[in-house]
Amino acid sequence: MHAHPRDLKSNTAARLMSIAAIRARLSMLAVAYAARIGAVNMNDVLATASAVVAVFGEDHDLSREMRGFVDSLPELRRHVPDLASAGDRLIRAVERTTWPDADGRADIHG
Repeated sequence: MHAHPRDLKSNTAARLMSIAAIRARLSMLAVAYAARIGAVNMNDVLATASAVVAVFGEDHDLSREMRGFVDSLPELRRHVPDLASAGDRLIRAVERTTWPDADGRADIHG
């Protein structure tokens, strides 16, 4: 059985999109963990925000979370506990979009 060239092209595009999505999520996690320890690099944050929007689009949850983080970063940098909390929110956003069927009960899953 042979695959049609159109199907191969479609599979390749889907696979590349998933690789780009994984890279964007990993970049977002890197920013989140840097925020948790108070070591945020603005160039990394802006590059990650651009990558997330490019891969997922303006209206995606990850894009909104990342834009919110970027917008609040000047204020967050003044208070490390708030920056760490913002990092935790980014981590949870990635988790929510990675495992969309996960139980959303905060009393059980944090």
